[in-house]
Amino acid sequence: MPMFFPNQRGRPHHALSTQPCTPKSPVRDNDPMATQHPYTVNYVCSGNICRSPIGEVTLRAMLDEAGIGDQVRVISSGTGDWHVGDPADHRTVDVLEKHGYDGSQHRATQFDPTQFEEYDLVLAADYGHERVLNRLARTDDDRKKIQMLRSFDPESVSRGELEVPDPYLGTRADFENVIDQVTTANRHLVDYIAQQMKAN
Repeated sequence: MPMFFPNQRGRPHHALSTQPCTPKSPVRDNDPMATQHPYTVNYVCSGNICRSPIGEVTLRAMLDEAGIGDQVRVISSGTGDWHVGDPADHRTVDVLEKHGYDGSQHRATQFDPTQFEEYDLVLAADYGHERVLNRLARTDDDRKKIQMLRSFDPESVSRGELEVPDPYLGTRADFENVIDQVTTANRHLVDYIAQQMKAN
C-alpha cells in the first residue's frame, strides 16, 4: 500500500522510493480488439493540474509536428480527486503559453483503472504515482504499460533521475524545470511511439 503524507495545503504527497526505477518494455494489449482503438497515452500525476497536463499538451503538439497526431490519443489524469473538473494550475497554463502551447482547455480528471485495457502507455511522474498505478493494475498486461515518463530520456536514466518533481508548492522556476524535463522526455517518446505504430 502506498503511504500518504499531508502537506501544508492539505494535499496528500506520496512517499518516494530512493531506488531508481528500472524501465519495463511496454507492450500493446494482446486482445485482438486492441487494433480497433488508437494508440493511447495517459500521463499521470497527483491532481492532474501541473505535471501531467504539461505532458499531455506538449506531447500532443509534438505528435502533430511528427505527422502522427491523428493516430494517437493523448490524455492525462491524477491519482487523487482533489481537483476533478478544475482547470490546470494557472502557472501550468502560463508556462505552456510561454513555450508556445495552449493549456487553457484542460480540465482535471482522476485516473480510471477500469480503462487500463484502452491504454498503451501509462506514464507516471514520480515513484509514488508508479506505486499507486501498479496497485490499481488488475493484470500483468496492465502493469507492463506503466512507465516512468523520464525513463524515455537516456540522459535521465544514466543519471538515475527518473522523477518529475512536483512544482505545486514551488515557484514559476519549478514549472520551467518541469516543462524542460517533460519535453526532453517527450522528444524521445515521439520516436518510440512512431516505432511502436510501425511495428503494429
